[in-house]
Amino acid sequence: MAGEMIISIVTIILCAAAYVNAFTFPGGTSDGVPGAGVFPQALCAIIIALNVILIILEMMKKDKKQRGPMTEEHKDGLKRMVMMVAATAALVILWGMVHFIILCSLYLIVIGLILRQNMKTFIPGAIVSAVLVFFIFQNVLNVMLS
Repeated sequence: MAGEMIISIVTIILCAAAYVNAFTFPGGTSDGVPGAGVFPQALCAIIIALNVILIILEMMKKDKKQRGPMTEEHKDGLKRMVMMVAATAALVILWGMVHFIILCSLYLIVIGLILRQNMKTFIPGAIVSAVLVFFIFQNVLNVMLS
């Protein structure tokens, strides 16, 4: 089984669990405003659909490419992936201890550093993105973030 298929299957399982878990979120209002579970369910459905497409495309490939020795580019990519997983683990550990805007901004900045982005434009974008996400969740989706 190809690595892409394994990752897609694991992602589908995780998204299915998140989709079901989103049913426990507060429901919508009587005047038609959707509840807090709408966004995560829509996101999970999109991710599941994309992974199903990836599995189908992987199965349709006729020529299976041979994997050669690991290049420096692959090693660098693997190192970045491990750092991103560590940053995400730190985000999960610090969740609830640090205010969302600060935590999300720092997380995005660390991801930008790992991906070697231009920090002059990335840092303001990270801060604005964190504030925007906070505002949308608090005021539009009625999900309280601390």
